[in-house]
Amino acid sequence: MLRETLEQLFEFAAKAIPSDQILEAKKAYQKETGEIYEDDKSYNSRMSLFLEWYLFDDYNVEKSQTPLETLIEENPDAWSSDQLEIYKSITKSIQGLFISKKIKDETVKVVNLFTDETYLAHEKDSRLFFRKNDIFQGRLIFFQEQFHFTGNFCFHPEKTHKYIKQEVKIINKAQAGDRKELVNLKKRLLKENKNLINKEAEIEKLNVKITNTDSEAKIIKLKEKLSLLIEDKNNFNKSIQDIESSAFTLEHDKIRIEGNKQINKLINKLAYMNLKLERSRQIEISDIYKN
Repeated sequence: MLRETLEQLFEFAAKAIPSDQILEAKKAYQKETGEIYEDDKSYNSRMSLFLEWYLFDDYNVEKSQTPLETLIEENPDAWSSDQLEIYKSITKSIQGLFISKKIKDETVKVVNLFTDETYLAHEKDSRLFFRKNDIFQGRLIFFQEQFHFTGNFCFHPEKTHKYIKQEVKIINKAQAGDRKELVNLKKRLLKENKNLINKEAEIEKLNVKITNTDSEAKIIKLKEKLSLLIEDKNNFNKSIQDIESSAFTLEHDKIRIEGNKQINKLINKLAYMNLKLERSRQIEISDIYKN
């Protein structure tokens, strides 16, 4: 069902997006992954991987969107409301290098090497596609309450796994500081929101006291206290806005955009190495998968 939905969406994209834009994107992609020829064994899968990369990952800084997000936003009347919601959810895909851990007839449990997160992907004929401890490039989409791969993969031989894990480790180490900072910001945000709620409750109680007090002297004192509480509330609101802004910039700009660029750069570099291996005859793997 997902793959049929993706085919419909990609067909619409191919018609709606000017061909010269797609051609320029293809040139940029092939600079990183190698030029693809029709007689390559993996020609079809690599063309599909290119289309996925272009629609899901070729981020436009000026629009702050991927081509797929722009396409959906600019064509809201092309689909029903249900289809629109499905397509919007599809934009939140997970591109990564995965290692397969547990394979059953219709599911495969995988770990994303970049995040160490585990996913149970529903895949028919899983045993035909995967072997335990395979490392491969893939894209996960959460569709109809389940994770599914798009069906386009780039598997890397076992002899390359040590090299790949070392390269992934370099990226993870570089991004670990940002992820840790984001966790700390979210903890601070949670604390400040609790403080704000408590302060608003105090203000509400004080307003009730003022309403029920007849003494002018008491009212003056209570209003002085109320003024301080309102000032505290405003300070908490300002703090929350600042933290939210910092968290958004960190999560959206550094982790999502810049982080995904680093991840895609490695994934594409490995895909190029894999293409060289596919075309090679007598070259050692260690002579291809290296810096």
